[in-house]
Amino acid sequence: MRVSKLLAFAMAMSLLVLPALGQSIEHLAPTDVLDLRLGEPIAAQPGPFREYACGTNGGPPARALSGFEDFANCPVEPETGLREVTFRYDDELEYYALAMNLMPIADRFGGTRFGTFPVIVSVLISDDGIVHGYRVVTDDRVATRVRRVAYTMGILARARVPGQWSCVDLPLANGETPVGRNAVKQDCTGTGASGTHLLLKTRFFHRKGQTQFDQHSGKFREGLYESTARLEVFDAGWSKP
Repeated sequence: MRVSKLLAFAMAMSLLVLPALGQSIEHLAPTDVLDLRLGEPIAAQPGPFREYACGTNGGPPARALSGFEDFANCPVEPETGLREVTFRYDDELEYYALAMNLMPIADRFGGTRFGTFPVIVSVLISDDGIVHGYRVVTDDRVATRVRRVAYTMGILARARVPGQWSCVDLPLANGETPVGRNAVKQDCTGTGASGTHLLLKTRFFHRKGQTQFDQHSGKFREGLYESTARLEVFDAGWSKP
């Protein structure tokens, strides 16, 4: 217990002192999905991470796992030929910031985020234990005001994952309508500097049957739209089955 308290005190002091010295606190941020080493085995991956589980194609976690090494317990995706393991970022820094009431730091590093966007992250592993890709999908399990702007993560993704991007704006399908005056339905592909395969899908529109106002009562219906961004990055040695 005493060691834990001393560690908490040391971390809190570092959070207070570094900004005062004009130094960046970014190096204190937990390891994130961009730190993963594609094309390398699970033993070579950074960490720590938390709450490992089988993935559901970018959705909520399924079967709980003890770590990446349990990947064989997850099904093979027919689309990629790989096994998806989802996880969450280490929350120790957020815990210490909250304990010291340092809310800007807690907000900056809280939860599992891509920039400021709450996301579900996962790795994609082949049967021989090689990490061939990662997936980042905006998390729908957030407040409506946060979910509304989730699609703009697509802009950040192209900035944070450098490469030669090519994007196509797709027409809305029958029954899909803009949210107010805005509609986004964009697919992007690209190639990174090391030959990585880049895929990005961004969506913001009312799905068929969704409307902003109830057609019978005229009442406003909050949150009835899709607002998502989905990023996938694969190493140069991966090929779609």
